[in-house]
Amino acid sequence: MTTVLVVDDRATNREVARETLGDGGYDVIEAADGRQALRLAKSLHPDVVLTDMLMPGIDGYQFAQELRQDPETGDIPLLFYTANYSRDEVWPLAEAIGVSCVVEKTATPQELLDAIAETLRESHPAGPRPHRPQAAKHIDVLNAKLLEKAGALDESEARFAAMAEASPVGIIITDRQGRATYVNPGACEITGWRSDALLGHGWLSCLRIEPPSPAAGSGRRDRRLAHPDGSHRRLTVLSRSIPDGDGATAGSVVTIDDVTAMVEAEERRRLDDRDRAAEARRQATARFDSLARLAGGVAHDFNNLLNIILSFGDFIDESLVDAENLLFTADRSAGIRQDVDRIRQAGRRAAELTHQLLTFGGKEVIKPVLVDLNAVVREVVDLLPADLHRTISVATSLAADLGAVKSDAVQLRQALSSLTTNAIEAMIRGGHLDVTTENLTGTPSLYGAESVVHIRITDTGDGMSPEVLDQAMEPFFTTKPRGAGPGLGLATSYGIVRQSGGRLLLESQPGRGTTVHIYLPSARAVTTASPPAAERPGAAGRTILVAEDEPGLREVILRILRKDGYQVLAAADGREAVTIAQQHDGPIHAVLSDVVMPVMNGRELAAALPAIRPGVPVLFMSGYAEPLMNEQGLIETDATVLNKPFTRDELLAAVARMLAAVAG
Repeated sequence: MTTVLVVDDRATNREVARETLGDGGYDVIEAADGRQALRLAKSLHPDVVLTDMLMPGIDGYQFAQELRQDPETGDIPLLFYTANYSRDEVWPLAEAIGVSCVVEKTATPQELLDAIAETLRESHPAGPRPHRPQAAKHIDVLNAKLLEKAGALDESEARFAAMAEASPVGIIITDRQGRATYVNPGACEITGWRSDALLGHGWLSCLRIEPPSPAAGSGRRDRRLAHPDGSHRRLTVLSRSIPDGDGATAGSVVTIDDVTAMVEAEERRRLDDRDRAAEARRQATARFDSLARLAGGVAHDFNNLLNIILSFGDFIDESLVDAENLLFTADRSAGIRQDVDRIRQAGRRAAELTHQLLTFGGKEVIKPVLVDLNAVVREVVDLLPADLHRTISVATSLAADLGAVKSDAVQLRQALSSLTTNAIEAMIRGGHLDVTTENLTGTPSLYGAESVVHIRITDTGDGMSPEVLDQAMEPFFTTKPRGAGPGLGLATSYGIVRQSGGRLLLESQPGRGTTVHIYLPSARAVTTASPPAAERPGAAGRTILVAEDEPGLREVILRILRKDGYQVLAAADGREAVTIAQQHDGPIHAVLSDVVMPVMNGRELAAALPAIRPGVPVLFMSGYAEPLMNEQGLIETDATVLNKPFTRDELLAAVARMLAAVAG
């Protein structure tokens, strides 16, 4: 196998040549300098020598001369392999000393193999060459190359210096022992140390880095530095090793980045996240407390009412037992009627409570109409107690061109009455109550609509603390003495305003009174003729289909309707009502349906009926009609709803109106 001696002071260059020549089928011998190469050439006598030109000790030119002058090695073919000279620069000198070929290190592996093969084909014993006066020419070529390389090095150093001097990142260059040999201005600015203090091992002391230094390898360190200006800085220190030609560590480049602003921003973000999480937990706890107060208030009031109903039911039963086999006189019936009346009163109070809760939740059944708020305000103020003016002055300022609003007039009157009552009760030592109305225009995000009617109710009472203000509109929350009220007034007012598409806001400070702001969307007035009153049609021969899932209430409805002369078909849910409508042979004049039912609710029943019984009207019954509500919480315009609980007269009147409307 043909043997090639590769001479180069850089291990990486020798490795590249060895891999290339090995792939070409050559056996490779390596030498790290000219002296070693001369010894190997004499002892092993390779077939060809491939040598670098710039090497420590003796360079390629001197090596070639000594190789040719020795009789034992003078006939070995020789190639120059250079990265610093071009072929044209060195060929005259190379040819003069018997070099067969000059190959630049930028050549491809195949070009190197071709040059070796051609040299071996054309080689013939060169023999020893006498010393010729080529030294001066060699020195000229070498000096020119050294000047060129020195200029390139100066230019490279100038570029590095400009970059390092302008860099906001600190840069430190160390030797293999970790001693700083260069420090840029950025490192001085970041650390607050002078450059002479950072040189040597000073930078290690500044950054509190213990030997071994980063020169031993690459790595990252995070440091907290007490700056001489009194501030504390957070630094990221990165070090990267600088390898020498043999792969050993010649030193390191260390960069110092001031990440104080970034770290502080991250810490602020973590604190903000923690605060938001704590606020979310506080709000969740507050919501739970509010729900617990709501559940407790409902349970308390309904337990009282149920206790009344059950107890007076027992009284009636006892009275009936006592009256058995006796003449039922007016005196005996009077006591029973009084007990029945107490049950009715408890039922009405329960109905009022449920309506207040539904109003707070925005789920009360309402049919909005155009309302003149000035008229409602005047009515509420006129109904204030006559003796009120002895201690409290009342003033109104009502806009003459106030726009109309679309809402439930009765509910708005209830809300304003509750709010003025609260204001009066807050001024136990007297004061001033002021009610104003005005038109406002602005952005929807501020008022809830572009054009709104604004009602402001201001008192000079005791005011509320921030803690009370946060809970003021929660149901069953009250600051009044126990027994003075259930705490639903403000919550109900809030629900009425919200279901009307408006906003209710409170402003209050302890000792400085309270202001209630109500913003309701303006509505364009539309004049419509009132329909003539319809006569109530007779019940005889009329068939009503009733769908109600509560058995007790279904029995109540059946008894009322049948006693009034209606024929009644009963269903426990919407699906059963559809089946009855399909199978019943006779006519069905109207459907009376609950809204919330299992299997099929009232809305779904109404949607299915036209295909079975075209033109049959549907009267809904519900105290919770959410399935009939749109996104704004309003009942659809074509739905007629009878509020629960209802009396016998209210039920019969609603059915009669529906039948009269169909007949008309």
